[in-house]
Amino acid sequence: MNSNQDIVEHPARTLLDLASGKRSILIVCHNNPDPDAMAAAQALKVIFFAQKPKRKVVIVYGGIVGRAENRQMLRRLKIEMTSIKDISFRDFSLVCLIDSQPHTGNNDIPRAVYPQVVIDHHPLNAATKKCDFYDVRPGYGSSSTILTEYLRELEIPVDKRLATALFYGMKTDTGGFSRSVTKADLETFNFLAPRVAPRTLAAIENPPVPKGYYLKYVDAIESCVVYQNVIVTDLGKIGNPDIPAEMADFLLRMEAIRWVLAMGEYRDELILSVRTSRRGWWAGKIALRILRGLGTGGGHERAAGGKVALAGMSPEERKVIRDRVAERLLKVVGVGDVTGKPLFASRNQEQS
Repeated sequence: MNSNQDIVEHPARTLLDLASGKRSILIVCHNNPDPDAMAAAQALKVIFFAQKPKRKVVIVYGGIVGRAENRQMLRRLKIEMTSIKDISFRDFSLVCLIDSQPHTGNNDIPRAVYPQVVIDHHPLNAATKKCDFYDVRPGYGSSSTILTEYLRELEIPVDKRLATALFYGMKTDTGGFSRSVTKADLETFNFLAPRVAPRTLAAIENPPVPKGYYLKYVDAIESCVVYQNVIVTDLGKIGNPDIPAEMADFLLRMEAIRWVLAMGEYRDELILSVRTSRRGWWAGKIALRILRGLGTGGGHERAAGGKVALAGMSPEERKVIRDRVAERLLKVVGVGDVTGKPLFASRNQEQS
């Protein structure tokens, strides 16, 4: 957070001072936004409208909203978002970046455009320090926690829709309140829980999914290679950039597994997710190490992700990149000299 004492003690009021004369505000989420980013963005929009109801406030994102739960969240909670391709930054006098930071590679803000406002809970990026206002709290479990504190500081009423969005944002980013949970997150949980719409939340968490969703689980399992306590799965071509994260979460539940790397090619990018159940290793730092010189990445203690640009590469070159990423992870977590075994081979051995 900025060293300015007013921002440290009264971040929400300091932010509104900065926004007071702005008639058009742009709120940018990271690419392929997750529930935490969408909820935090919606909360910030509510805050700006509470200050000036007639101003223009637009939420945008790059990529797609792919996961069925996330699409259901937008629909059920009436969160309006626009593709970043459909706006011009010149039309806005204040640009805010939520749940992301400048030059991290996971948002589509042009490098020539610097956001004046950054609110995030990932480790502080050096480029963020150039922004007029930044509130970065890597100790927090979610950006939704930060924005809920803003709403409370400003005494803005939180209705059922917004409470449900923020609660779900917190829940997903903390793995059901099982990872990276702080006192602030627990206090926010206690504030939001009585205000949540339970049936709406249940509908968001259990949306109908197409047959292809289950087929992708089959692909993930069939391609699993086990290296002692590590699983690597290569999903090949994927139609949704959220799939590696979903598969990594699913596979981490396997007995005796401590690390999962799930990869898939979405359009011309290699999308990867890293998950761990080990404390103290910080998956986000591991993702940065295995992607150094190849792409961008980052994340939290137990969950991280990243991507590598593949445009112009041949199938053989793309495979080299996937193999290199996997080899780096295996080496970093201490099983670089272990021969991997296909998961299905293990099944056949157990049945014989």
